[in-house]
Amino acid sequence: MRTPIRRFAAPLVAALLLCSPGVATSATHALESLPVESPVYRMVEDLAASHGFAGAFLHTQPWDRADLGRFLDQLVADRPAAADDPLVVRLRRELDAPGGLGGWDALVTAEDERSSLEVSPYVRANYSEDRARREIVRDFRAGAQLSLALGENLLAWADTYVGTSSAGPHGNPTDSRRFGLVEGVQLNSYFDRATLTWRGKYGRVTAGHTWLRWGPGAWGTMALSDGAHAFDLVEARVALPARMQFDWFVASLDPVTQSYLAGHRLELRTWDRLDLSFSELARFDGTSSVPGYLLGITPYSLLEKRLLKSTSADDDSTNRWAKNNVMWAADVAWRWRPGLRAYGEVAVDDISFSSTKRPRALAWQLGFDARRVRGVEAWTLRAEYARVYRYTYSVYHHHDFEFAGYPTGFPLGTDVDRANARLEWRTGPDWAFGAEGTWRRKGESTIGDAYEPGTPFEDRLVLTGVIDEDSRAALTADWSPAPGLTAGVTAGWAQVTALGHAKGADESAPFAATRFTLRW
Repeated sequence: MRTPIRRFAAPLVAALLLCSPGVATSATHALESLPVESPVYRMVEDLAASHGFAGAFLHTQPWDRADLGRFLDQLVADRPAAADDPLVVRLRRELDAPGGLGGWDALVTAEDERSSLEVSPYVRANYSEDRARREIVRDFRAGAQLSLALGENLLAWADTYVGTSSAGPHGNPTDSRRFGLVEGVQLNSYFDRATLTWRGKYGRVTAGHTWLRWGPGAWGTMALSDGAHAFDLVEARVALPARMQFDWFVASLDPVTQSYLAGHRLELRTWDRLDLSFSELARFDGTSSVPGYLLGITPYSLLEKRLLKSTSADDDSTNRWAKNNVMWAADVAWRWRPGLRAYGEVAVDDISFSSTKRPRALAWQLGFDARRVRGVEAWTLRAEYARVYRYTYSVYHHHDFEFAGYPTGFPLGTDVDRANARLEWRTGPDWAFGAEGTWRRKGESTIGDAYEPGTPFEDRLVLTGVIDEDSRAALTADWSPAPGLTAGVTAGWAQVTALGHAKGADESAPFAATRFTLRW
């Protein structure tokens, strides 16, 4: 078969293999994952509101390119008029680049009868300034994604980059002495994702370093979100009868302290208008416990009881190594008529079935998605409200749902509520304009603030301490003429009360953000 390698590729790739982009995906391999932070998933949910679920498991992410292709094929087969929807046109283009600016093939491609290699260099320039909170984030990166397919069922994929320091779970680490290529220079080398995926007729297995996301939230999910750094994990998904899918994983949070996060999830598409899922997650310690969690089908509360009953160690010794913190979650999305979709999620942390009373540690959200298509244009209105109560994600034996200082559940952590709404006008596949607003209140309780059994409490479902309140409104514009070229801008005004939980520290100021990604 052909083995085309572009002229001048070798020296350029040698320099760019140390770098990488944001949410764009490289190359054309069907097993390549679509990053969980990609806008592709919001587009898929908007299409589901307009045309139906097309038998897809919408809220167990990430998908791969093959998942997206099957969803679009089934959607158009069920409703042929959907082929002209601007989002269908846009997503088809993500799978099959049309050529021209930003739509070219990968810079380096090589194939033979058994394997296929693609290397795509990127640059990304994101900048945001929030004067109300006195925050500036510069996220400038140059990088490359490497995709190696071995046959039709196995894919190795990596995303590496060099860039400036930037905050957040998807940012670039800030310690240049640890990650820097040159001592003292604020230019860090790092990688976001590196995975090995095998996919067969009935399911797939992924091992490596990446993010997972479960649930329907537009901004964040309650039980498992991408609000923390990427995990080192093993994940498996299998198809079940009656249009069901079972997913489970075990992730290493800290190999030195032997801290782990495990989860399993059953998603059902038994009814054409309803997407329903049930999940269980566990925070536990001890590498010797990993095989039990890798099995996937055993309830996590039973694994804790097995360990407690099979050891002769005293209670103080078993708190860390035998106990776990279990969270249950359920989410649902209902399309009650064309163009209207409602969704919700609830998560309950470490519920007690004994007579011991304890405060309610739970999180929930509700939202809706309304969409109307007229020719090549589409209007979308999406709104949601999320609430997380105190003590959620934390437990007295310190198996907290957090990783490197960030929550593995709702991105804002505990003791918080948030409302957001967005009205979007899409003029075609390339341009989208929006008006959005958010209102957020954050109490003083943080992850690690756990309830001690037996101590008195007042079960009041209110925020605690001095409340940091943030209200803001913005206008947005996004342009994406091809899969390899995206740009956008956001500008708005923010009003903050009790900044940092300090009474009288009120601020009112503009904020803005720009974003640009170019991929070859």
